[in-house]
Amino acid sequence: MSIVYHTSFVQLHHDPAGATLETEWLGFVNSEQLRSSLTEALRLARQYRVKGWVANNTLLRTIRPADQDWINQEWFPEFAKLGVRRLAIVESQDALNRMGITNIIQRATEHIPFDTQYFADATAARRWAASAPASVTAR
Repeated sequence: MSIVYHTSFVQLHHDPAGATLETEWLGFVNSEQLRSSLTEALRLARQYRVKGWVANNTLLRTIRPADQDWINQEWFPEFAKLGVRRLAIVESQDALNRMGITNIIQRATEHIPFDTQYFADATAARRWAASAPASVTAR
């Protein structure tokens, strides 16, 4: 796995063998940082044609309601077009972040044509995301 994008608040990792991209948040992010990082992640996911995605939220703090809305209304529809088959969510240590992520996923149900699972550790999440099936099955 290699780092393909790095700032003081996020690292994006690409695993070519598992065709995955991981967003590893390194702490609190403001709206501009969150949105620009997620937009860059979409660009890289298209470039690498990823099939698995790991949202490593371990250190991510609360996501503002306006940013949750942006993720659901703007980002998730684009994410759904990527062909990702598995979304692995590594849960945050921050309780408010966990509630926010749950809210985002529940609201994005119409845009989720793939399997989603929650994990306590990144290693298990990476392994699961990298084992995405060859095709998506009806849910």
